[in-house]
Amino acid sequence: MKSLTKAGVGLIAVLYLFLNFLPTAAQAQKLNKRDFLVRALQGKSVQSYLSGIKIWQIKQRADYKRGIAALPDSVKHKLLANADAALSYTWPFISASLYLDYKFTGNRYNFERIYEERRKILSQLVIGELIAGNKKYIPQIVNGLWAIMEESTWVLPAHIGFQKSQTGLPDPSEVIIDLGSGITAPIIAATQFMLHDELQSYSVVINKRIDSELQKRIIDPYLKRDDFGWMGFKGQEVNNWNTWINTNILHTVLLSSLNSDTTALVISKILKSTDNFINQYPADGGCDEGPSYWREAGGKLIRMLHLLTSVTDGKMTWKDNSLIHNIGSYIYKFHASDDYFVNFADAFPKSIPSPESVYQYGAMFNDDSLKQFSAYLFNKNNGKLENDNVADFLETVAIYDILISTPAIAPLPAFSWLPDREVLTARSKQGSIKGLFFAAQGGNNAESHNHNDIGNFILYVNGAPVIVDAGVGSYTSKTFSNERYNLWNMQSAWHNCPTINGVMQKDGQKYKATDLLFSRKKSELSLTMNIAGAYPAEAAVKSWKRNFRFNTSKNELLLTERYELTAWKDTTKINFLSYASVKELKKGVLTFYDKDQKPVLLMNYDSAIFNWGIETKTLDDERIKGAWGDVLYRITLTLSDKKRSGEYNIRFSMP
Repeated sequence: MKSLTKAGVGLIAVLYLFLNFLPTAAQAQKLNKRDFLVRALQGKSVQSYLSGIKIWQIKQRADYKRGIAALPDSVKHKLLANADAALSYTWPFISASLYLDYKFTGNRYNFERIYEERRKILSQLVIGELIAGNKKYIPQIVNGLWAIMEESTWVLPAHIGFQKSQTGLPDPSEVIIDLGSGITAPIIAATQFMLHDELQSYSVVINKRIDSELQKRIIDPYLKRDDFGWMGFKGQEVNNWNTWINTNILHTVLLSSLNSDTTALVISKILKSTDNFINQYPADGGCDEGPSYWREAGGKLIRMLHLLTSVTDGKMTWKDNSLIHNIGSYIYKFHASDDYFVNFADAFPKSIPSPESVYQYGAMFNDDSLKQFSAYLFNKNNGKLENDNVADFLETVAIYDILISTPAIAPLPAFSWLPDREVLTARSKQGSIKGLFFAAQGGNNAESHNHNDIGNFILYVNGAPVIVDAGVGSYTSKTFSNERYNLWNMQSAWHNCPTINGVMQKDGQKYKATDLLFSRKKSELSLTMNIAGAYPAEAAVKSWKRNFRFNTSKNELLLTERYELTAWKDTTKINFLSYASVKELKKGVLTFYDKDQKPVLLMNYDSAIFNWGIETKTLDDERIKGAWGDVLYRITLTLSDKKRSGEYNIRFSMP
């Protein structure tokens, strides 16, 4: 087993998501055949829509330059300072042993830090040259281009397991496309697009090399192969990889000097592949990967649609498509407060979705809520123009003046119920972070980036987290392997869920919530689900009905559980993960305190049937620590009797 793990860890890590987090072939066949992208062609060829692409490229380049020239001097100074610092950057050597680090140790960070830094530095230099326009940065830009094009592969070590040679060094006889190569390509293409003549005057070879590398690493394998899992051509469901890579490849070809036939072939395949992503999407627009992955899923989808609408002069449009509109509005429905978002699955509790993506949804659907939310997000990021990816930078620059002039308002809807994704979000008062914010989910334990967390919920007070989901840690070889659920933060016992008869929830499609019922009456929202199906047979649970009643007028959440076991085998505990410290000053009442030791939340429970306990979870993962600090607290209410059925209430309220 040791040798298998060592030799095949990368392949297992890469493929586990696709093989175990996604539906079976039979389930995949049930996906909706909407084919919105292909149908937008109205039976015509892609080629017929691209007659004006050369004119579009000229206009696009001019628009980018105009946007850069119009930037405030203060913004330009910061960007130039970054570019000046990059002039002294020494492009680090990437050794074979560094690439193999992932295979032998499972560590992704050592390689990816250098890999990402190279692309960031190149982007900063290019942005500096676009602002200054004095060829000061060209020699170092060429150094960066050359260094990146000299890399044996643009594929990350954690993803190279897709090749037939499996995880290890990249096989020169097989070129594959992953997220890394997808991200790299538009950076290289955008650099050439904006600085072609400057590069040509410096060296007549560099543009030829760019064309050659993009052809070899991106265009050829994309056109020749249908078996990359993220493409979705084998009937499997796909995730954010699909839109992320397809959009980046579209961006690459639109900025490149490919002949029109090749461009049309690539775009035709992009439309078909991305339809595989849209076809699987629920009508409510919910992203099962969470808000932070929405940036690469729905967020990249809208860039694709925007570029297609733009390059076809509006002949391809989706402005009346309700599903795509829902995919956009999802992002503000899952916004809690400030930079906090609902973080079920592998989502991060704190993130700032791309303002550019949010704005383009608002523009396409003439939705002021989305436009204002884009300005809000841009403002939350202090109006900072991200400069680690020049392709992204150019798209944001094009709307910079809109982002700074649009009212910065977060919609903060009163509630959002997504029946397909089985997620509810609600707050005490629409348009305000005052009071309680609540979110709960049903679903199944085979969703993309799944945690075993059916019935999980979170609770914020006045915009601050109290009952929380720890979220995902730093990615290693274990994260997407058969060891995933050995990680504590993936387990139901470390979510706000019961541990029944000493047994946690199980991963897999069949482990799911049933009998969901959502209702709304005046100031009360109710969500009921039976979560017994999320547990394996050894839990001996016949029924476990979890009901949430969220009362907006009382600032109160009532959790009621009705359960029936087939046998009492071990202790049953109800788990709650808290960002706040907790004390019991009065029997049956727990008080949660913020960092200033101010009481913010009360939790009433029946001390006659529960024994309470608390443990401190010291956080050692940098990503989780970045969200929550050094510790989280797990509160457990342990049923004190051995009854096989019962009912109890747990009430959360503000002091």
